[in-house]
Amino acid sequence: MLKTLSKIGLLVAALAVGTAWLVVLRLKDVPAPLLTVYGLLLAGSVVGSLWPDVLGRLSTRRRVLAFLGVPAGLGTLGLYLAVVYYVTDLPVLLALAAAACLVWAAAALLRGRWAAGVRGARPSRRAFLLGGGGLALGVLSGLSVDLAERQRRAALARGEPERQAAVRTPGARRRIVDDAVRVFPIHTGDTIVTYGQFYGGLDGWEGLNGYVRTLVDKAQIAVPVYAYLIDHPRHGFMLVDTGVNWEQAHDHDGYYDMTSRLLTERDEYRMSPGQDLRVHLARLGYDAKEITTVFLTHVHDDHAGGLRYLPQATVVMDRRDWEHGVSYPYSFDLVKDKLSFPAFNSGAFGAFPTGQDHFGDGSLILLPTPGHSPGHMCVLLRMDVGGVLFMGDTLYTLPHLAVDQVRQMTIGGADTIHQIEAARRIQKLLASDPGTVPLFAHDNTRYQSDLVAAAFDQGVLGKEGLRELRTHMEAVLTPDWRLRPGHTPHYVAPASGTGLGRVEFR
Repeated sequence: MLKTLSKIGLLVAALAVGTAWLVVLRLKDVPAPLLTVYGLLLAGSVVGSLWPDVLGRLSTRRRVLAFLGVPAGLGTLGLYLAVVYYVTDLPVLLALAAAACLVWAAAALLRGRWAAGVRGARPSRRAFLLGGGGLALGVLSGLSVDLAERQRRAALARGEPERQAAVRTPGARRRIVDDAVRVFPIHTGDTIVTYGQFYGGLDGWEGLNGYVRTLVDKAQIAVPVYAYLIDHPRHGFMLVDTGVNWEQAHDHDGYYDMTSRLLTERDEYRMSPGQDLRVHLARLGYDAKEITTVFLTHVHDDHAGGLRYLPQATVVMDRRDWEHGVSYPYSFDLVKDKLSFPAFNSGAFGAFPTGQDHFGDGSLILLPTPGHSPGHMCVLLRMDVGGVLFMGDTLYTLPHLAVDQVRQMTIGGADTIHQIEAARRIQKLLASDPGTVPLFAHDNTRYQSDLVAAAFDQGVLGKEGLRELRTHMEAVLTPDWRLRPGHTPHYVAPASGTGLGRVEFR
């Protein structure tokens, strides 16, 4: 009875893992007919290994292995190589093969001794060959580490001439040195997301259900990823977020580990040489090495990727995000010892019950806005004319300020409640202070592409730029934060039926 229950447990576990693997392969666009045949081979080999007599003529485990197990194993290897494999996996694969050979050799040796019934029986030839093969594969695994890393570095180095050419193209500026507070939007490429993830928070895109839909829904759009450079006459050169980096866009599989690759797409990010953070800074007259402080709204990798270029900077972020947020260690590897966690003990600030006056002079206020991540925060900067509120991902775009009509995917439960509360506090702040304008990390409307770009072309928010931004806000949103006609987002599918769609506002 116990043996049967154990087999049933193994069967359930194996089928669960197999089903998850098939789902991942389908998400990677492997054809359904191929997956059907492959799934039958997997199921048959598992069942046949546990109960060989169930499969009739394949009534022994040896036959099940030969006719079902081997094809299923080869299929697994082939599909993995086709949709997941990357060169940095080579040492791991060789190490796994080495371990398998050594285990098999040990099993063969023990079986031979048991069969002979003599403690001093000579090792079998099979055990000797398997052991030797395992040791050889182990050596190859060690040797391949450097080979794989060199190949990856060479692939990345091929982008360096393009970036240098982008720095030298006409239009680069000299840094303006005066007493003005300047802000420069930096477009660090685009991220490919599902339309529902971006705009479907009121249509069921919430929590686990929303996450699953992001994996299977193919209605995708490209949205920008922005960081912001602050040139402050008293506090130096700072960034709000850092965007994505060149490796994320051009070496996605090498940048992320195997698990991350299973659940993401290789074209998740796209970036031209001119959109590289280092190129942007150079063309504005700055150097990445001059950045002293990064205010990270949250730990997600499309906001933290550029930290790889800023090992000298102090990174200011909410402790809750560092301890409980979804972060990728490689992005933080060079700055993990230079983190600064605000205490949020400067008292209430408008609609916010607490905040952090970072420099102690009222020039930059950190505002906790949890929900999108456990420790998400917004950054309020006072400029010579008015102020700017860096939104991070609390709200993606200007239309998202109409939070009861347009909403991004939320985590669900208490996190959704917190995020909506944060959005309403932002509404009150903007309503009470007509001299403050929001700046978004992913705005794909003309507010960002036309008006913000024009207002901050020289980095200084003048009276005219402030007026135009606030006027546009009032043209899009009513005083009670509803969308006016002509500003509701709609998904437009690509004409060919495949590829990226676009967003129209009607």
